[in-house]
Amino acid sequence: MGFRGLLTVLALILFVGTAFSLPSTFGLRGVNKVLDARTIGENQIAFSLITRYWTSADEFSDLDYIYRVAPTINVWRDTVLSVEDTEHVGEGFFAVDYGVTSFMELAARVSYVLTAYEYDLTPPRNQTIGQWDNINGMGDALLGVKFGFSPTPANELLWLGIDNWFAFAPKTNQTVEVEEYDGMYWEGTPHYAMRRPSLSTGHTSYGVGGLISLDMGRVWPGTPLRSHINIGYSHYKQTVNMMDYQLVWDDSTGLHIENGPQVGALVEDNAMDIGFALEFPTEFAVIFTEFTMKNYLDRDEYNSVAYFTPGIRVFSGGGVILDFCFNLGLTDFDPSYFDFGHSLYDSLGSVSMDDRVQRAPLPDGGTQDWGIAANIAFSSDLIDRGPVITTGNVSGMVTELGTGLPLQATVSFPGTPVASVITDPATGFFTATLPAGSVPVTVSASGYHPASATVVLEAGQDVVVDFALELMPAAGTVAGTVTEFENNTPLQATVTVIDTPEPITVEATVDGVYQLTAPAGTWTIKAEAEGYVSRSQPVVVGESQTAIVDFVLRPALETGQVLSFNNIYFDSGSSTIKPESYSVLNNIAEILLENTSAMVQIAGHTDSDGSESYNQGLSEQRASSVFTYLVQRGVSASRMTTLGFGESNPVVPNTSAANKAMNRRIEFTVLSN
Repeated sequence: MGFRGLLTVLALILFVGTAFSLPSTFGLRGVNKVLDARTIGENQIAFSLITRYWTSADEFSDLDYIYRVAPTINVWRDTVLSVEDTEHVGEGFFAVDYGVTSFMELAARVSYVLTAYEYDLTPPRNQTIGQWDNINGMGDALLGVKFGFSPTPANELLWLGIDNWFAFAPKTNQTVEVEEYDGMYWEGTPHYAMRRPSLSTGHTSYGVGGLISLDMGRVWPGTPLRSHINIGYSHYKQTVNMMDYQLVWDDSTGLHIENGPQVGALVEDNAMDIGFALEFPTEFAVIFTEFTMKNYLDRDEYNSVAYFTPGIRVFSGGGVILDFCFNLGLTDFDPSYFDFGHSLYDSLGSVSMDDRVQRAPLPDGGTQDWGIAANIAFSSDLIDRGPVITTGNVSGMVTELGTGLPLQATVSFPGTPVASVITDPATGFFTATLPAGSVPVTVSASGYHPASATVVLEAGQDVVVDFALELMPAAGTVAGTVTEFENNTPLQATVTVIDTPEPITVEATVDGVYQLTAPAGTWTIKAEAEGYVSRSQPVVVGESQTAIVDFVLRPALETGQVLSFNNIYFDSGSSTIKPESYSVLNNIAEILLENTSAMVQIAGHTDSDGSESYNQGLSEQRASSVFTYLVQRGVSASRMTTLGFGESNPVVPNTSAANKAMNRRIEFTVLSN
């Protein structure tokens, strides 16, 4: 581990953290890679979307590079390059976690991986190779299970757990292939000399681990420190294949390639996993730090991969979590070592399979220089459900007003989750347990006016409230028709008595006829039909009598609608409205008064008699006269504007007296409804 590892351990002592450890990159409850021994909770669920980016710089100070002098000259030259190539790895995870019981949780995760190698285009490389080799595709599908319990249930200071996971990789056998000779690999060969050179190879990996979590905040509330320790074992399989080769010098042709053997191996790795994490909460976020190390037990060199990871977790009362962290590699890694024995074969002409296996790529990737990660997640157990609801009792009697006789009634508590209760018909008594606070109570019984009250209830308090219901008077009948204004055709409208103790609604027949029964009294009755302005009017319902109420509904105005009238008359050459036009304008006023939100434009038009300027002024004056008339009839001036078009917009040619009469008109345009 070295000096950097010692610094990490010291940093872990300084960084401390929180109660919101969820979710990990495994999907199970945890910090980042370190798991929490606690479970998510019974019937709780969490979703997370995790993205990670890693990068590393690979320096080569003595890279042999072979190249042609010219395409027609079969001579090879070599040079020694000092280059710095860069590796890039992007990973994406989607995970789901579910609490089966209070001590068991299950998780599932799928991943996607992008691996790219960026070449340093140091001459003569920049003349012969491209800058990128890459590969991308599905990583693996992982299933995990965790069991956790607290041996100190009184304060949950300590939690112990065990986890087990299985990863299933789709069989692709894809590795990064070199597109052009790069000084280390020939084109078309696998590029194993990097930290994450391949996708999956169709094998199953698994792991098991022990978990310890210590919550010091349970003992010392002023010190909300939680620590986690993971110790586990994991097993990996991967298939590695390549056609090896040598660069051979020949006096006649110079350097050339000689193909070697097709080599392959099933590489199995056993690894010990160690993880430490500490968490510290602030008012709005959680600061955490983590140390993880994987030690490959079957490898002789570069057999450890370790990271130090500080980060921050922001959470909301709605269960949404945002994570951001930085990953710093702590262990050394030699990319030229992990080439599946190619360098040994190239220099010696032979290499044992044991040496090739030792130099196979690490199954979970070698140590990257650094990386960043972001996580967005939702966890149902982090939803802020507010304080625990305390309750009290409400009871009372429901009787008939005047006689005091007990009634069987329904007592409801709108706005609360408490179900309605039915009073005892013999005594009128009721009782209910309700949440503390201001609670509405309503009482209804058939044939009686309903009653209501608001009860202010404190936790643990018993409140008595009685109700005396008034007997409803005998009923009568309301009947009538609903017709349309323009041509008196029947409408299938909805008719409602809106201010009775309970609204009474009926639908008119296709003939526009309706009939309903209502309590005796004075009520308001309303008729409504789609596309028409509703109308209301009072009705007096007598006991065992029938009241007749007919409705005439006008069409509702629509934005853009144009109403044109050539039967609004004015004195000759004047803007004075003739009396025979009053009925038309009164009708227009009623339409506007019923369409209370409509905005209209009043436009005046003339025929072509007279000069153009004269007609323009006359049209403006006549529009203004109509405006004034409608204001006098109660229409708000703010809802109307005026405009004159003169003779510019005739509807028919001004070729006859009849046509000119049609062009002398007032138009109403609905600007908004």
